[in-house]
Amino acid sequence: MDYIALYRKYRPKTFSDMIGQGNVVSILKNQIIMNKIAHAYLFSGTRGTGKTSAAKIFARGVNCPESVDGEPCNNCKTCLELESNSVMDIIEIDAASNRGVDEIRDLRDKVKYMPAVGKYKVYIIDEVHMLTAEAFNALLKTLEEPPPHAIFILATTEPNKLPATILSRCQRFNFKRLTADEIKSRMTYVANDVGIQIEEEALELIAKNADGAMRDALSILDQCIAISSDSLIEYEEVKATLGITDNEIVYSMIEAVLNKDATRALENLESAYNAGKEMTQLIHQLIAGFRDVLIYGITDDSNLMMELKDQSLNLFKDIKSLDLDLIGRIIEILADRENKLKYTSLPKILMEVTLIRLCTLENSGNRELERDRSINSRSDFSKDNNKRTNIGHNINENRKPYATDKPVAKNKGVTGNPDNIESNPSSSKKLSKEEYQSFLKHISKEKKIAGMSLSVGKPSITDAVITISFAESEDFHYTNVLNESDYLQAEARKIFGNDVKIKFVLSASDDYLVKELPIDLFGEDKVEFK
Repeated sequence: MDYIALYRKYRPKTFSDMIGQGNVVSILKNQIIMNKIAHAYLFSGTRGTGKTSAAKIFARGVNCPESVDGEPCNNCKTCLELESNSVMDIIEIDAASNRGVDEIRDLRDKVKYMPAVGKYKVYIIDEVHMLTAEAFNALLKTLEEPPPHAIFILATTEPNKLPATILSRCQRFNFKRLTADEIKSRMTYVANDVGIQIEEEALELIAKNADGAMRDALSILDQCIAISSDSLIEYEEVKATLGITDNEIVYSMIEAVLNKDATRALENLESAYNAGKEMTQLIHQLIAGFRDVLIYGITDDSNLMMELKDQSLNLFKDIKSLDLDLIGRIIEILADRENKLKYTSLPKILMEVTLIRLCTLENSGNRELERDRSINSRSDFSKDNNKRTNIGHNINENRKPYATDKPVAKNKGVTGNPDNIESNPSSSKKLSKEEYQSFLKHISKEKKIAGMSLSVGKPSITDAVITISFAESEDFHYTNVLNESDYLQAEARKIFGNDVKIKFVLSASDDYLVKELPIDLFGEDKVEFK
C-alpha cells in the first residue's frame, strides 16, 4: 500500500477524535441526536483546526442509520460508501478553483436531485470566501431555501470576506487555534502509534511552530521521521528541519541591536545565513524575542516569554533603562519586513538593511529633543518674520499689529468685523464649544492653512484656556500652528477677551505602548504595573 501522510492517516473520523473544539462538537452532536439539522452552516477558523474534518464527520453522522450519540458508526453500509466516495451524497467543492458564477449555477441545478443512499445530500464548500460576488449572488436563494434533503457547510479562514447576506443565512461555528498542550498530546499519541520516540523539547518546538494548527504539526512530525536515523526524534533534528536559528545567535543579535552594534548584528546574520537558516524563520524569532523584551520590561514576569528563556535573562539586567517606545518601533519595522521577505528574491540583503536600520534608530527621548529644537528654531524664525511683517504694515498701510496691549472687547460671534468689539475686562471668561467653532471658522477664513492645521487638533476648553492637542503623527500641523501662534493668540484675545489663552500640545505615543498595549494583548487580570 502506498504511504499516506500522517495528517491524512490520522484525520479524525469521529467527533471524539477531534481535539480542542469541544463546544462545536457538542452542539453538532446534539443537533444530530435531536434531529434539529439546519440547512446551512459556516465553519470559520485558522488552517488545520478541523473545519473540513468536522464537516465530513457531520455529513456521515446525519446520514448514518446506526448513529449513536450523534457519532457516525463508520461500519454500516452507508458510512462505508460515504467514506469511500463511491456515492455522491457528500460533495466537496474547492471554491478557490471553482469560484465563478457558472460553477454555482451548476450546483444550483443539481441540488434538486435526491441523495443516493442517505437521508441528506451534503455540500461542503471549502475556502468559500474565494467565490466571486456574482457567485455569491447566485448562491443566495438556494442557500436560504434549499430542498429538504440538502445541507450546505461553508468553510473559510477569512469570514470577514463573506457578504452579510451569506453570513445571516448560516449557523456560524468558530474553530479556535489548538493550544500547545493539545498539539503535544495528539502528537504523542501519533508517535506511539507509529513506533517513534520524540524528545519533550522537540515536541514543544513542533507545537510552537505549528501555530495552533494540528495539520502543520503532523506535517513537521512527518518530515522529522523521514530525516531521523533511528526511532528517536531529537531536538536538534527538529531545528534542522525547520531551519531555526540557534538561540545564542538570536540573543546575540537582539543584544547587538539594543547596543546599536551594527557590525556584531551583521556578523550574527552571516553566521545564521551560512548555517542555512531561513531568513523568514529568523525574523519570526527576532519579533518574538523583542516582544519578550517589551513584555518583560513592563510586567517583569518571565512566564509570559515566548522566545527568550531563563538562560537569556542576563539580556534583561538593564531592562528598566531601555526605551520601550524604541522596542515597539523595532517590532513594527520587523513585522513590516516579515511581509516583504515573502516576495523578495534577495532576503539576506533585505535583512542586512533591516538590521542596520534597527541599529541606527534613535531613542524616543532623542527624537523628542530634536523635534523640539527644530520646532523652536522654525518658531523663532516665524516670530521674527511676523515682527518684520507687522512693522511693514504699520509703516506702509498704517495698520495696527495683531498683538496689542490695549484692552480689547468680546465679540458675541465672528460674523462682524472683529475690530469693532466692546471691551470686556472680565477675568473669569468661560468659553463654549460653539464659540470655539466660530473662532475656528474665522481663522479658516482669514488664513486657510492655519485654519486647516488648527482644525486637525483636538480642543480642550477649561475656563479661559484653550488647549489644542496634536498626535505625534500630526507633527506637520502642530508646527504650522506654532508658527502662527502670535497671530492665533491675538485673534483669540480680540474675539474672546484679554484673559483668554491658547496653548498647543504635541502628544507622544509612549503611554499606549507602555500602559494600554499590554492590557489589550493579555487582559487586565494578567498585567500588573510596578
